[in-house]
Amino acid sequence: MKHIYFDLDNTLWDFDTNSKQTLIEVSDEFKIESLSGVPRDYFITRYLFHNDRFWGLYRENKVSKSRLRSARFEFALRDVGLGDKRLAKLMGKAYLEQSPLKTGLNEGAISVLSKLQSAGLSMHILSNGFHEVQLLKLEKCNLRTYFNEVITSERANSKKPDPRIYEYAMRLTGSIPENSVMIGDHSDIDVIGALNCGWRAIHFNQKGEQHNYESISCLEELVPLLCK
Repeated sequence: MKHIYFDLDNTLWDFDTNSKQTLIEVSDEFKIESLSGVPRDYFITRYLFHNDRFWGLYRENKVSKSRLRSARFEFALRDVGLGDKRLAKLMGKAYLEQSPLKTGLNEGAISVLSKLQSAGLSMHILSNGFHEVQLLKLEKCNLRTYFNEVITSERANSKKPDPRIYEYAMRLTGSIPENSVMIGDHSDIDVIGALNCGWRAIHFNQKGEQHNYESISCLEELVPLLCK
């Protein structure tokens, strides 16, 4: 393996922790609990449900980037009795401004990236996330220096698991299927998409999913797998 492609959210960047902390801050900023009379945690639970739903629609090109950003808050607010589209847009804006500034990483991220870099491997980000947001996350977490290319679905004009994003990545970096490996937390997005293009794929399987794909449960396991 010469070219290592990492997903960012929930693979290196601790999306769940960083996102929940931001949601707490944004919910309190806009006084959602007092306005709705509903516990903040319930609102956050509904947001997470709608966020997953709209990201699925976004990957299928059924909703736009701008619609995704506001709709997840709009529907969560409806679920707590606040049908306020203006409030949803304001909350969406605040979330996008604050979330990328969070710096929580999954355990071992810096150590593993340093070891892989020292081994002479070329590393890249391959993400479905919004380009400007992913760049900001990398900068704030001091990760940008480890990666040659930051490839996002917006830059490639296609989303994982669409083969076109992997083909774009190979053209950009000069890699070929035989020397490329994808590492990500979604078996059905990161792993299957890469395997379908002839890449090696390693599932960052923190949740213990049952399947036959090559997988790791912690990032440190990557070092002996890739530095041979």
